[in-house]
Amino acid sequence: MKRSLDRKTRIALEPRKQPRQQRSSKVVDRILDAALILTREQGTRTPTTLAIAQRAGLSVGSVYQYFPNKEAILLDLARRWLSSFPEVIERRIKAPRPANREEFRREVRKLFVDTSSIYLENATLMPVIEAISGNADLRPIQDEYDEQIIALYAAWLRHVNPALEDKIARRLGLVMMEVGHACRLVGLKRDRRTFDLIEDDVEAMWLALVSPYLNLD
Repeated sequence: MKRSLDRKTRIALEPRKQPRQQRSSKVVDRILDAALILTREQGTRTPTTLAIAQRAGLSVGSVYQYFPNKEAILLDLARRWLSSFPEVIERRIKAPRPANREEFRREVRKLFVDTSSIYLENATLMPVIEAISGNADLRPIQDEYDEQIIALYAAWLRHVNPALEDKIARRLGLVMMEVGHACRLVGLKRDRRTFDLIEDDVEAMWLALVSPYLNLD
């Protein structure tokens, strides 16, 4: 059963204030950059607020002006990455309905090009995402983004085949999200050629998985 966050916990994980001036924005960027560097160095072990402040060249008090705790810092990093995906999937939903399997294959390729660029351009964020997944307090918030992505994949499949049952579309969306993410993480830990080959493998798996449900010639 998925955990959900109560209001008190949500408030504790929110940034204390949003930067409104350029100077404040630069301070927040220094904090986030320091957290990213430390997380990359330490793997899935979460850096302390003190370590983040020291790496950023700030006092702990300065960090606390913007973030209540280290979890809120990591969450802000993760949100920037996770929030990139819905818009990419929505573009496929808004595209004309493919009339055959070849047109659908081209739509899948467009989606892979767009989503892969998000992974490649943000490769250094992957340790943060893995740290979020392993943090009991933060995982429920990532679950919310996951549910949004699953729902969008399901909506895309139903856009292609309006007769597809929602529960089937959501199950397929879950597999699409989980397999795509896990395999790309593996590719990122190797070289670009391996990443591209794994991406092609995932695309083939996706097509084999969903094609029987889409009623396309």
